[in-house]
Amino acid sequence: MNTFKKLSTKTRLRFGFGIIITSILILIIVTFSSISRINSLHSEIYTLDHIARNLTELRSDENRLRSLSFELLFTKDINYKDSLKAKIKFRTSEAESRIIQIDSSLNEFHDQKTRFNEITTKLLEYNNNRKTLIVLINQGKTEEAGIFIKDIQTPLYEIIRADILKLEEQIDNISAKHDEENISLSITINYTIFIFGVSIILISLLLAISMLKMLKKIAEEIRNGVNVLGTSAAEILSTVTEISTAAAETATAVSETTTTVEEVRQTAMVSNQKAQLLMDSSQKAADSVEKGRESINEVIASMKRIDNQMNIISDTVLKLSDQNRTISEITSSVADIADQSNLLAVNAAIEAAKAGEHGRGFTVVAQEIRSLADQSKKATAQIKEILNEINKSVNQAVAVTGLGAKTVEEGRNLVAQSGEVIEILSENVEETAESSIQISSSNQQQMAGMEQIVPAMENIKQASEQNVTGIKQAQAAAHDLNNLGQNLKEVIEKFNL
Repeated sequence: MNTFKKLSTKTRLRFGFGIIITSILILIIVTFSSISRINSLHSEIYTLDHIARNLTELRSDENRLRSLSFELLFTKDINYKDSLKAKIKFRTSEAESRIIQIDSSLNEFHDQKTRFNEITTKLLEYNNNRKTLIVLINQGKTEEAGIFIKDIQTPLYEIIRADILKLEEQIDNISAKHDEENISLSITINYTIFIFGVSIILISLLLAISMLKMLKKIAEEIRNGVNVLGTSAAEILSTVTEISTAAAETATAVSETTTTVEEVRQTAMVSNQKAQLLMDSSQKAADSVEKGRESINEVIASMKRIDNQMNIISDTVLKLSDQNRTISEITSSVADIADQSNLLAVNAAIEAAKAGEHGRGFTVVAQEIRSLADQSKKATAQIKEILNEINKSVNQAVAVTGLGAKTVEEGRNLVAQSGEVIEILSENVEETAESSIQISSSNQQQMAGMEQIVPAMENIKQASEQNVTGIKQAQAAAHDLNNLGQNLKEVIEKFNL
């Protein structure tokens, strides 16, 4: 029993149907053989009955011929004698034809045919003696004919009659044995059909019970798989929703950062203009020291604002990088869940294939799961590509921000130097002019850095928008996967195995 349980479903089904088909074949062979034997017995019984009737008729014919011989012996009417002779000739012809029929019918019964051949020899002798008797009667030798009948014909007739009776008895015995065998075969066929019928029914019942158990087990495994799929789909949907929210926040932060960078650029332009004015003032007015000092103070304040804004930009870019890493980790989780869903779909397809015709609906469902899992993986791959582009842009932004911060630091140093120059501006206006030229040069560098940051932030913004689009696609795929899990649960409930 344990060995049978270890067999595969296909092997057990083949084994059960093999036993049923073998039993049916054995039943057909036994039944056909028995029916053939019964038909053969019926044919032999019919032949034996025909032989027995012919033997009885032959015995009756010989008895009539004997009576006609006696009647011919004692009649005096010549016309009647001729009539009797004609009857004797006709009866003799009938008897000879009957002998031929019996002889041909006994071809299958060798012992009886041998005995009948002996009787036929005696009958030929008896018929020849009858011809001699008719000759004696025609010659008018009535007394000699009577002696011939008494001494020769009558003893021979009794022997022939006794032999025919014995042969009839043998034929009847053979026919009775065939009848008994026929009845026995009929009983055997009935018992055989009953036994094999009951066996086939029992085997079919056991096979049906086994198949029902297997179907229940398969349905239970599919139900568990559907539950896991439903849970996984819900988790995927929740995760993708969170990713979508984070992506929207990231896009908002990128937009704000772009605005901030634009403000910094505007501030840098203002600073550059002021530096230019400072340089002109330094060159034109040696007596405007106090006014130059105030301008330098304004430049210092602007540089501080620039420094603060650059710090904000740096923090925002770092946050964006961290959020991109979080999105990448979530996307990896989504890919892992899609792989698990694909594996689950493969397992469901394998179990459905084992169920054969009953599992065809599960195969379609498993294919849909695999299709959705593949779509999720493709969407995840797109998201990863977008995140890689975002990371590249973020790295560029970090580099540009660092360069801008370095430039701001240099500007601060230059402004400090300009303050010192302003303090001694009264002593050396030329040195102040040179410092103003240096400030203008630094501001030009800062403007160049800002011009690099602005397109970089635009790229980051576009990448964020693409990220949001990809996340929405993943969210739609996760929603479809969740709906598929619910539909699978409904299908399983309909089967209710």
